[in-house]
Amino acid sequence: MAKTKVTPLFITLLQVTKMLAVVVILFAVLWMPYRTLVVVNSFLQEAYLDSWFLLFCRICVYLNSAVNPVIYNAMSQKFRAAFRRLCSCGPRAQAKQAAYSVALTYSVAKETSMIESTEHFSTEMDDLTEGPDDLTEEPMSD
Repeated sequence: MAKTKVTPLFITLLQVTKMLAVVVILFAVLWMPYRTLVVVNSFLQEAYLDSWFLLFCRICVYLNSAVNPVIYNAMSQKFRAAFRRLCSCGPRAQAKQAAYSVALTYSVAKETSMIESTEHFSTEMDDLTEGPDDLTEEPMSD
């Protein structure tokens, strides 16, 4: 029999898969009471609106959102490290900044049309991706 070597990539994928499975299972369990209520009420003549059950459903839905960061923290070293970097403020955090910075600004202009129902946003960043022969000088208007 040949021994299979466990690589760090395999271990990382296994950890991510476990975390995803826990998140999906908790999502299903915590949304189940509300979704069951919706399905049951769609078949009943008079809706079931017990205030305690509605409160329980609401708490489960909110708990689903609140428990995700706890799961990520418990199961992901990368999440903990990124969270520490995000929350660290002070001289140590400022010392790790890049030695140079590039200021990049752009503006967003909303184009509207009576014909189109969808909104389209264009930016000056679009101009950076055009070729040199695509650029034409247009007069500025205020």
